[in-house]
Amino acid sequence: MSELDRKAATLPTESGVYLFKDARGRVLYVGKAGNLRSRVRQYLAGSDERFMVPFLVSRAADVDVVVTHTEKEALILENTLIKRHKPRFNTKLVDDKNFIHLRVDPRQDWPRYTISRSIRADGARYFGPYASASRARQTLQFVSRAFPLRTCTDAVLKSRRRPCLLHQMGRCLAPCVDLADLPAYETALEDSMLLLSGRNTELIARLKTKMSNAALREDFEEAARLRDLVHDIELTLERQQMVDSRLQDSDVWGLHREGSRGGVAVIPIREGITQQPTTTTFQGSLGEDGELLSSLMNSHYRDGSFIPPEILISSEPADIEALMEVLSERRGRKVIVRTPQRGDKVKLIQLAVRNARVRFEQHVTEDQRIAHALSDLAELLHLPKPPRRIECFDNSNIQGEFPVAARSVLINGRVSREDYRRYKVKTVVGADDFASMNEIVGRRLKRGLEQGDLPDLLVVDGGRGQLNAALAAQASLRMKHPLIIGISKPRTERARGDRLATDKLVLPYQEEPLVLPEHHPSLRLLQLARDEVHNHAITYHRQVRRKQTLASVLEAVEGVGPARRKALLKSLGSARAVAQADPEDLMRVPGIGPEMAHAIFEAFHPEEG
Repeated sequence: MSELDRKAATLPTESGVYLFKDARGRVLYVGKAGNLRSRVRQYLAGSDERFMVPFLVSRAADVDVVVTHTEKEALILENTLIKRHKPRFNTKLVDDKNFIHLRVDPRQDWPRYTISRSIRADGARYFGPYASASRARQTLQFVSRAFPLRTCTDAVLKSRRRPCLLHQMGRCLAPCVDLADLPAYETALEDSMLLLSGRNTELIARLKTKMSNAALREDFEEAARLRDLVHDIELTLERQQMVDSRLQDSDVWGLHREGSRGGVAVIPIREGITQQPTTTTFQGSLGEDGELLSSLMNSHYRDGSFIPPEILISSEPADIEALMEVLSERRGRKVIVRTPQRGDKVKLIQLAVRNARVRFEQHVTEDQRIAHALSDLAELLHLPKPPRRIECFDNSNIQGEFPVAARSVLINGRVSREDYRRYKVKTVVGADDFASMNEIVGRRLKRGLEQGDLPDLLVVDGGRGQLNAALAAQASLRMKHPLIIGISKPRTERARGDRLATDKLVLPYQEEPLVLPEHHPSLRLLQLARDEVHNHAITYHRQVRRKQTLASVLEAVEGVGPARRKALLKSLGSARAVAQADPEDLMRVPGIGPEMAHAIFEAFHPEEG
């Protein structure tokens, strides 16, 4: 009997949470159970035939348990520990991101909506989730057109001196210049929250009442605006399907699974009308279907998020009573979780499962496409194996001013933004892109040699000149790895009238560039890396330029040194806010008196001095 088996035999038979750990003490898997000893021994006995279980057991060297009073406490603790340890064998959403919500804090001065990928217990209201960032932005655009709430940041709100264009278009009440009426603003906010909550029937009734009142006041322009808004909302309702004549709110969860991978879909139903599903995929799941859904729901419905009174799921978890108790506490009212067996609600479950399957199949297809693109790229470039890590570099400057560079990274063909880097060019004076590329690539390769994290493929944005500069940096370090190539826009071909010309790959070992078809997957992969690094470099260049411009203006003001410049940025939030600030705002900055505040203001506004 192994040491792990002996320890499992001594575990308590109470409810709680168990943590499998490897030989280095890292948490591999977190699970919950009504009987800890029985559940852990089930894993070790080999009676669990799920695909990932043997891999977990073979790596496990220890198991810890935390005893709880009830299964409900175990459910809550499991979620907390998964977030803390991020175990390898617990379910991972492949998208590696939270569902997207719209956030508004009604307690804020002149509240505004923002897009949020996380829900926090901060007293704000969260609406969603939305299937994509673009869908959330479309919704936000509709809200901004329909309700005259501010969209500007807090810094702009405090520093603006005249109404913006949105106010002139009737799409903002202009609280920034004290034109907004607080009750009117609060009413617009309430109406917008009704819309985002899916309570369209109540909203339409309110809007029609306001429309009638506006007509009685002979404010026909406002009445017409409200009429058009009601019409737009009613058109949206007509395009949606009524599935519950009782106008009840609910969520429908469907799970499609193939081994340890699969897809999950959530169909929101608001006032009896189906909304757009939210779908995602997962991998590395050990739990049974009901157990998996329970964990996902426990994570999805956090404090501050909307929790409907009824949740329909495709597989019932063993801890369904504990799950309902937890969700009811978070909602503040009773929540029922059920798996329907007959009737129209079964059809809703089937629809959710079908959406989950479609999402999973699309994701598998994307995985296969990326794998083929990497394999083709390895063959085209004579690499020994498909490149796992691809790095792309680009420079940015304006006539040699404010030279910077940036790096984008693809890991297994997917964008890895946490590995992006920004660089200030240190040794090059003037507009010399080749020398800048030589410096930045040299710095990257030198660090890679020291830390042992060289990429499999290094790409420079540019033609033969940029490539030769990068190769020179590599040669100066007496390196042969990694392979370096360039990706160049077909400017010459397009100047000659060839509008169909595509980007070219410039290779170190052949004179003529490699030209691939426009839709070649390998080319698309490199174009993704190039476009990402270009945007990253441009954004960084603008930031540096704004800060340098701010510094140059402030240097002309007597008495403003580095410490006061830092205080201005820290207090006002950005270089733009400093430039737009009134003397009164500037005087609120520590160390800035009336005379200096007016001097700074006149430096940025000489025509008003």
